[in-house]
Amino acid sequence: MIHVIDRKGGPNAPPAAASADADRREAFGRLAAPELSASYQLATRILGNRGDAEDAVNEAILRAWNSFDRLRERDSFGPWLTRIVVNVCRNDLRHRRVLKVEPLVEDDRLAADPFEGGLLRDGVARALECLGPEQRVVVVLRYWNDLAIGEIARVLGVPGGTVKWRLFAANRRMKKELSRSGWEVDR
Repeated sequence: MIHVIDRKGGPNAPPAAASADADRREAFGRLAAPELSASYQLATRILGNRGDAEDAVNEAILRAWNSFDRLRERDSFGPWLTRIVVNVCRNDLRHRRVLKVEPLVEDDRLAADPFEGGLLRDGVARALECLGPEQRVVVVLRYWNDLAIGEIARVLGVPGGTVKWRLFAANRRMKKELSRSGWEVDR
């Protein structure tokens, strides 16, 4: 007997297939839901604006869903999804000509002088614009996501020395840009 399998587990799907698909959807949803906010924040910081970040996270979730069956260890879902988000963002940055940058985050604690805090956020956003995709990604993962060099290396699939070099070059370039904008940078 041949059964037509409906992707939605509809009436034509055999009960076992529908149950397996429902289990897969439930497992994926359970693992993805707690990661969505962090993925969106990461994409916003890398790409510079919310609209592109939403598109990137949607694309990353779709890619994760399509590859979910190949994920060996479900405990590593968070880092795995982070890598997918980063790769989608890097591809997006590589194919852009112009970056549209909005303030990095709304929930930043305001500086003693809110005007100065806004200027600093704008300065950092402009400095991030000067970076290429690879440097921008390591800066965001290191300073906003607070990942260690080894964790960044795992997420990007590159050696730790490469991460250190990209971070060094990015810091040097951002410092120069911030200094040009009138900010005194200690690091």
